[in-house]
Amino acid sequence: MFAKLKKKLAEEAATAPRSGRIPRSMSKESITSVGADSGDDFASDGSSSRDDVSSQIQRRNDQIRKLEAKLSDYAEQFRLMQKTKEKLEIALEKYQDSSMRKFQDQNETFQSNRAKMAEGMALALEKKDQEWMEKLTILEQEKLSLAARLDEMTEQSLGLFQKRDDLDELEGFQQQELAKVKHMLLRREEQLSQRERELKLRGEELNTARLTLSQTQDKLYELGEEHEEMCRINSQLQAQRDELLNERTDAERRVVALERREQELQRLIQQVSEDFQKVSTWQLAAHQYRGLSEAKRLTFGNRVAVTEEERERVMADLQEKAASLERRLEANFSLDEHLQELLKEKSSLEQRLEGARGELLEERTNHTTAVTSLEAQVNPKSRTLMLLTSITFVCHICLLQAELISRQTVSVEIAKALEETRKQREELQQQVGKMTESLEKAEQEVSRLSQDLGAKEEELHTLKEELRAVRSSLSTLQAECESCRLEAEEREREHNSQLTSLQQEVLTKTQQLSSYQSRVSDLEGEVLSLTAQSHADECDGEQNGTLTVSDLDQLQKVNKDLEQQLAEKNKTIKQLQQRLAELKRTLQKELKLKPDPDSEMKERLQEGRQERSADKTVSETQMPATAPTSAPGLPQTSGPPPITSNTTVTNSSDLTDTREINFEYLKHVVLKFMSCREAEAFQLIRAISVLLHFTKEEEDMLKQTLEYKMSWFGSKPTPKGIIRPSISGTSSWS
Repeated sequence: MFAKLKKKLAEEAATAPRSGRIPRSMSKESITSVGADSGDDFASDGSSSRDDVSSQIQRRNDQIRKLEAKLSDYAEQFRLMQKTKEKLEIALEKYQDSSMRKFQDQNETFQSNRAKMAEGMALALEKKDQEWMEKLTILEQEKLSLAARLDEMTEQSLGLFQKRDDLDELEGFQQQELAKVKHMLLRREEQLSQRERELKLRGEELNTARLTLSQTQDKLYELGEEHEEMCRINSQLQAQRDELLNERTDAERRVVALERREQELQRLIQQVSEDFQKVSTWQLAAHQYRGLSEAKRLTFGNRVAVTEEERERVMADLQEKAASLERRLEANFSLDEHLQELLKEKSSLEQRLEGARGELLEERTNHTTAVTSLEAQVNPKSRTLMLLTSITFVCHICLLQAELISRQTVSVEIAKALEETRKQREELQQQVGKMTESLEKAEQEVSRLSQDLGAKEEELHTLKEELRAVRSSLSTLQAECESCRLEAEEREREHNSQLTSLQQEVLTKTQQLSSYQSRVSDLEGEVLSLTAQSHADECDGEQNGTLTVSDLDQLQKVNKDLEQQLAEKNKTIKQLQQRLAELKRTLQKELKLKPDPDSEMKERLQEGRQERSADKTVSETQMPATAPTSAPGLPQTSGPPPITSNTTVTNSSDLTDTREINFEYLKHVVLKFMSCREAEAFQLIRAISVLLHFTKEEEDMLKQTLEYKMSWFGSKPTPKGIIRPSISGTSSWS
């Protein structure tokens, strides 16, 4: 025993560092090495000068002196260490003797205590074995119930996968129907926009037509005013015509008065003839004067015949004039023709007047000569008679002249008035012609505009009917979209309810697992304490320890399997929730609806809860590894389950950032895919399949559908089996 203690002390002394100690082999070897170095240096510096050699020799000598002083110091220290070593060996021998005595005393007391403890531990171990057997039966029952629940969960998960496949198929059909409805909506919207543009154009044309119609109405109003003015002028002309007709009636009255005067003249002529007869009877008495009177009478009779002829001619003229007036009245000539007839009559009357004046002058001269001759020859009675006849004749002639002059003045005034009326009538006719032409043009424009307006109204009516039909179809399509959206929301609610129920079940299972893990950790602690207490009874303790460790290993394996299954289910639930959120967004984008903030908040809360539950499960899986401490007699239990490629734990902020980046990139790729050409579409399919984690079959299916959509006579591709989303792939969104 003392030899072992000496060996231990020697090992400790060898391992402990000593500051002032230098090994013995250092003195001579160092000196020889220094001498060799100095010799080498001296040999190398053989080509230097003597001063350098002497300085180097002095330096080497100083170094040798210092080394000798150090060697003497080391020798003194070595002597002191030898003395202390001897003292320590003596003290160690004394301590070994005392410690051996103490060790023998403690061994005796330990043997007595060990015998007592063995009896107590045997009793305690029997009790603990019974308790453990009861607990093991309870744990086996719980294990069986957990296995049954696990089978139920697997069946439920299989049913969920089947439902998910059915939902994927339904979503595919819904997306196809939505795409068709969207295409129809886009076509209807394009047709509606085209019809709206046509309606706008027609409305603009209708506005221009209304403007032109208002302008034409203004023109018509102005033309109506001008027409009223023309009617007023025409009424004035009619009044003037009535006045002229009145004047014509006055002239006719005057003609009648002239005829009466003519009759009076005839009566006067008859009286004159009677007077001539009386004169002839008076002259018959005088035979002397008979011959002369006979001749004179013959001449006078000739003259009277001439005057009678003239009177007859005047009467014929007057009769012609009356006939012409009657003819005019019957013919109802126009003003121009009436004026022309009046002018002709005026010219003929003037010619006749001039002829009558010449004849009257001749007759007057002849009458004066005859009267003078007769006055000279006839008696005073005949002279008086002749004077009376001449006076009456002259008065009659004067009256006729005055009447002719008055008639001439009246005819001149009538001619002037007729000329003025003719001019006014010509002007009025010109104005009336212009106004009638403008009126006809305006009526033509109004008729054309009314026809255009009727056609435009018919077109507008047809367009309104088409717009109503389009609106009704759009309302039906909107109703269909609303029904599809409601169905999608109902299905989404069902999925959410199923997911919430599954999450609750998973949470209950995780709570049960955590309780089981806590129980297992407590049992491990008790086992460790019991194994520490039962270290005396090695054989029995080792057997019991091996039994408990094997049970614990099985429980830990089951726990690991359950944790892995729970992690996989959490992952599948997360991926299903992500798919549901993406489907919601796509549905809202397709239906052009605003996203519901409540639903987004609910989704975020659910994601946060799932992440917290995942973190809790990870922390709970790590807790049993840190709780139990390995005992020296037991094999160390495995800690948390190894992190494989399927179980990925990522930070929530990094996950949201990467999701946002992937979502933005996916949005960019999808927009580019929707607006690209054929060659670019095939290149973008690969990017979409990478972003959405498509399998090879899904990518080929997308390519085949794209080729079918772009081809004219291609056949529709049939899906090979059920195309499932690549949930169990190795790639993740971390």
